[in-house]
Amino acid sequence: MNLHNCFVLESVAKALNKKLKNEVLIDCFSNSIHELTIQFQHFQMRGVFFEGYLYFDFSEEKIGKNRLFKPQFQELKNQTVNQVVVHPFERSFHIEFNDQFELYFKCHGRKSNVILFEGDENLSVFKSNIESDLQLFKQEIYKEKNVKFHAEYFTDLNQFEKNYSYLPKLFYSQLQNNPSEALFHECVLKFRSIKGYGFDENTLELSPNFESGDVFKDITQYTQFALRKLAFDKQKNQLLVNKTKLLKEKQAYLKSNIEALKTIENLRNDEELGHIILSNFHLIQADKKEQLLYDIYNNNNIVIKYDPKLSPAENADKYFKKSKGVPYTKKILKEKIEKAELIIQKLQKELSELETTAHHKQLKSFINEKDKSDVAQELPYKFFQFENYDILVGKHAESNEKLLNYYSDKNDIWLHAKDVGGSHVLIKVKKSIATPDKVLEKAASLAAYYSKNRNQSLVTVMYTLRKFVRKIKGAEKGKVTVSNEKSILVKPSN
Repeated sequence: MNLHNCFVLESVAKALNKKLKNEVLIDCFSNSIHELTIQFQHFQMRGVFFEGYLYFDFSEEKIGKNRLFKPQFQELKNQTVNQVVVHPFERSFHIEFNDQFELYFKCHGRKSNVILFEGDENLSVFKSNIESDLQLFKQEIYKEKNVKFHAEYFTDLNQFEKNYSYLPKLFYSQLQNNPSEALFHECVLKFRSIKGYGFDENTLELSPNFESGDVFKDITQYTQFALRKLAFDKQKNQLLVNKTKLLKEKQAYLKSNIEALKTIENLRNDEELGHIILSNFHLIQADKKEQLLYDIYNNNNIVIKYDPKLSPAENADKYFKKSKGVPYTKKILKEKIEKAELIIQKLQKELSELETTAHHKQLKSFINEKDKSDVAQELPYKFFQFENYDILVGKHAESNEKLLNYYSDKNDIWLHAKDVGGSHVLIKVKKSIATPDKVLEKAASLAAYYSKNRNQSLVTVMYTLRKFVRKIKGAEKGKVTVSNEKSILVKPSN
């Protein structure tokens, strides 16, 4: 059974009715947007919202106000409780005060709320972000049910849950072998007289005690344990998500650097190309951008890129200068690869340790670390993965240029919001496989989102192959000229 089961809430309402009858409400306030404290003369209760669910705490230790406290439901101050009303088979109950005030506890899962009525008028709600609750009528919360027995609903668990959604599975298990009307009503009476609760620490399922117990104490113990566990699980899961994302980004970074190093190592030595130009001085055709020359090293002909505006000697000198930077570039790339491999090993170890972490204290070592320290500084792009395709999004003008120069291949798909400033986006294509339309649409949505038109409902995004994108000589970083482009109209989304 979960905390919002109708029988659990009925037991809470009955216990509150005995405790609160003729009690005067002296204060009602919240210390945060997630908790509501209601103090009576001789009793207090606290409602704590976690992920939208409402949990009850009836601790005896008085709750004080912090500096950020906010008064709540001030109309109820000095009001006397007439009774606490059970809503049979509903996930709700309400406290009835004098002067026609009624405080409803709507326990509808993630849409739980506390609502104040005066007569039939909806005065105010605790969680104002649930806008529909501001127009809610009492009759929409408290609907009297006439529960009837139907043998066919007990043929299997799915049928039972579909037709008796408000009854716990435990109810089904007690009738599945002998679903008679007499036993059905006997079970209804039994569950409507629960005395206390235990709970499973792993599933957080409540188990009813029909013989003895203290509803306030048991529910409080459950709430305190559940909130600790849920907060821990949420924090742990978020850390796992962050670490996994960092690992993927670092793996993509490593892959890019390995490919860059491989490309450099497979290129012809620029110094040799310079010597080939000088040795073929008499064969140079001054107006050609490509020269067919004799390769003195391999005894065959070779095509060499050539700048017609420069003399043969100047072209050769250009290749000599270029060759001097290659060893340094290789050294830097090898250092980056080595460092990335170490970080990947570290992240994989941390993920393994994090998965087995079971206590808050153990989480501290992961929480206090600067998870993104290395990767965020090194990567010039945001990394996304969609349908097993890697999508890279430039972070700013300088990173857009780095993205094109160092992290792209000529057949990658390049995208950019049309006629407006924004990030360059790359889809890392797969050889011999056509990129699916939905991958293109996702990348286009990212290009639209990371542009100055992100607030528009639809944005035109242009795309083409990376080889048709060229930097404009002398222009600001990130400025390019594009050819063979196509357009797609998409909704900005990340």
